Amino acid sequence: MWVSFSLIKQTSKETIRIKKTGWEEIKLPGHAHEKCQIIYTLSGTLHVQIGSTSYFVPEKHIAWIPGCTEHELSSKNRQVSLVIFYLSLDADEKDTALKEFSIYHTNSFIAENLKFIASKGTEIEQADSPDLYAFALSFFKLLPSISQDMGFLLKMLAIPNDARLHPILAYLQEHLHENLKMPQLAAHFGFSVRNLSRLFNESGIRFSYYVNNLRIMRAIELFADGGRTMQQIAYEVGFATPNHFNRVFRQITGVSPNAFVKNDRVPFSA
Repeated sequence: MWVSFSLIKQTSKETIRIKKTGWEEIKLPGHAHEKCQIIYTLSGTLHVQIGSTSYFVPEKHIAWIPGCTEHELSSKNRQVSLVIFYLSLDADEKDTALKEFSIYHTNSFIAENLKFIASKGTEIEQADSPDLYAFALSFFKLLPSISQDMGFLLKMLAIPNDARLHPILAYLQEHLHENLKMPQLAAHFGFSVRNLSRLFNESGIRFSYYVNNLRIMRAIELFADGGRTMQQIAYEVGFATPNHFNRVFRQITGVSPNAFVKNDRVPFSA
């Protein structure tokens, strides 16, 4: 089970609380707490909803959620395993990275340090373990400078203000495997192509880019679930050929699907 919100609230400022989830479903409604929350997706992927924007955290990545930030957590993977750190940070004005939501990629150095800190139990108290507490706090403060900020993932899915688009975007999510085209979509929802195109444009959504982002995000979720070949995943998320899938994946993430999966196989056993 998750650490209760009241327990987090009761934890002193000079304490780092550590939670390791088992293989469980993730669905937490909107909440906030004063402590900064650092979530490492050990297995599976995570969706973080902040305001009208949904952020996507792939497997073996870190979600940095500043304190007092209202957020929801969910996942579309069958099972998810996370390591979560709750801590208080006194960030200077120049430390803007510590005050903003971010998604970071891990490497072996970061994974080993997370593993070391997580191995120390459920709490690290400054009074009892001053050196360990100082090390952990310093490591987390340095995390933005030693990890790659996954900027492309911060451009994911914003919920448009126009409610007419909500069922259309939900439809896209459920029909990624199909050959999604604007004319068919317009006809299905009773719009002219021109009016639907205008609706997307006025909401700042580029149709093809949005669909491709949904497909790549779903592919990354399927990577985490395992049991499928890269070719099977390409077809399942709606690409006509694996080559097209590879090309779009590289355009969005900056790397090939195989390189993405390989880089995420960072050893960690909390």
